[in-house]
Amino acid sequence: MIIKATIKDDQTIIFEWDENDPADSVLNTWTEQDFMDAILNYFKETIGEEEYNKILDGFSVTLEDNTCAETGEEPKV
Repeated sequence: MIIKATIKDDQTIIFEWDENDPADSVLNTWTEQDFMDAILNYFKETIGEEEYNKILDGFSVTLEDNTCAETGEEPKV
């Protein structure tokens, strides 16, 4: 499975994969929330739940505008 992620100038992330490849095609049904959950779960598994919670403590990430509700800043994850 190969996924290409591109960060654009406006800080949006574009994910690309081979929609016709049997291994990659599972991603064809993923929503934006599915990608966000997968990324956040990877961070949690990589750095540990305690450290993950420290980083996200006080932040409320929204998908609509990519800002933290509490501070108005972009998430620092």
